[in-house]
Amino acid sequence: MTTRWWWALGALAVPAAALVVLRKIVGRIVLPGVDRWTPVLEATTDAIALPITEDTVRPGEYGLWHDGDGHTTVGPVLEVDEAAGVVRRAVVRTTGGVPSRIRWSGHVHPDPAAMRVDWSEVSVPTPVGPAPAWVVRPDADDAGAADGDAARTWAVHVHGIRTTRVTALRTVPAALALGWTSIVPSFRGDGEAPWQGRASHLGTREWADVEAALDHAVADGAERLVLVGWSMGATIAHELLARSAHRDRIAGLVLVAPALDWEAAIRSQAARAGVPGPVVSAALGAMALPLVCRLVGLRSPVDVRALSWSRTPRPLPPTLLVHSSGDATVPFAVSERFAAAHPDRVTLAVSEPAAHAWERNVDAVWFDRTITTWANRLPHTGAQV
Repeated sequence: MTTRWWWALGALAVPAAALVVLRKIVGRIVLPGVDRWTPVLEATTDAIALPITEDTVRPGEYGLWHDGDGHTTVGPVLEVDEAAGVVRRAVVRTTGGVPSRIRWSGHVHPDPAAMRVDWSEVSVPTPVGPAPAWVVRPDADDAGAADGDAARTWAVHVHGIRTTRVTALRTVPAALALGWTSIVPSFRGDGEAPWQGRASHLGTREWADVEAALDHAVADGAERLVLVGWSMGATIAHELLARSAHRDRIAGLVLVAPALDWEAAIRSQAARAGVPGPVVSAALGAMALPLVCRLVGLRSPVDVRALSWSRTPRPLPPTLLVHSSGDATVPFAVSERFAAAHPDRVTLAVSEPAAHAWERNVDAVWFDRTITTWANRLPHTGAQV
């Protein structure tokens, strides 16, 4: 083979290798992660024994998904045996058989049925097809006692990236306490809504599916809407404030561990993983290019800078941020800066140290009270928001 051919092959190999690297970096951002399983050492009706890990000794209440059918909610730590490397936690409730291994999560309720509430599943007609959503209504007695605003208010609970609507059930108890009806929608890419590939578009496409849930709520009598966004759900709220046909009905935002600046979050995680800054910049640039985005697994460009609440601000209704300085996924400092920049609109509630989106798991009483106290100060219908 001539020298010229070797140079030609080398010229092709360099961009090909670069594309492989970019696909891997972008995949870490937009694709689901790998499930992490923890073996069950012993289980009874009252307690479960697990190996000591950073998660299994955390204070609070958590959900354990079984390998197979079943789910267990665990409460306080009962015993830590450092020598044996074992922690025992109280079992709050469980369904299914005794698991051989579990996947640790913040999902304390596997579905609305476990919450013992008045709920139904509805089909929401989204742009990509019918998507399931849960509707949870306050008890008839509570609904009858609710004031006019509460009776006409719907909370729209929007889950985050790499998870499903079960995540967002954790804010439903606070909405019920306020006398609000809740809708908990699914959206493309979460495995429940119509299939459009595994890649998340960080809210740029998903918002339209949540808009369909707002359509459902308004058609069913909602006059006030409160968007409750978990992690990437905050980005979807960002898009809805600009694009929704119902934005004039949005009376408030509750944003939990919110993704307010994707570039800051991605760069923070990349730095911890030792990924060089220029590589991250190239990956973010590839996501935003119309021709290149498909090569890295996206259906349409994603400009993460345009999703930033600081770079692309939206008119803000009263907003509650619930966040912890212990969040290693979404920088807490971004929430601090955002709240400081909007002192008349934004309330920042700082939880006890918690991992990403586990603020309610650490202290459910504080979490629910924080939301209800803030919500009770919302302007009444007809007031300027």
